[in-house]
Amino acid sequence: MESPRTYNDSMLGEPFDPSAEFSIQERCKPHWSQAGAIVFITFRLADSIPAVVIDRWDRERVDWLHRAGHPEATTLNWKSIAHSLEQKLKDTFQRQFRQTHERFLDDCHGACVLKRPEIARIVADALHHFDGIRYRLGDFVVMVK
Repeated sequence: MESPRTYNDSMLGEPFDPSAEFSIQERCKPHWSQAGAIVFITFRLADSIPAVVIDRWDRERVDWLHRAGHPEATTLNWKSIAHSLEQKLKDTFQRQFRQTHERFLDDCHGACVLKRPEIARIVADALHHFDGIRYRLGDFVVMVK
């Protein structure tokens, strides 16, 4: 059996270099990736956005796309339509809905179980689990409001 790959303990990574090769994947938010670059990750709990709110947001996106001239948009296909928009319109779409979502998340809905030290410890332990094996962990914070 191969021994796990370990990383150089003295190097946490390099800052993002816009002149070097990188990739962007569109999901809920754009995800930028670059080999060797420092990464910032945000996790959210499943109950931080109730399903009824997600459904409402999907309907609002569809309504927005209809007003923008895409009557074929539905709650099932809005992502592919939004992805194919002209860049300026895509930026407007993403900015409008990103702001709405971030404001909602800042209101701290759900059970907020990370307020419990024993649950926050589970998250911290999980982050440390592969440190030095699959990645080099820098600073992190388990945040609650």
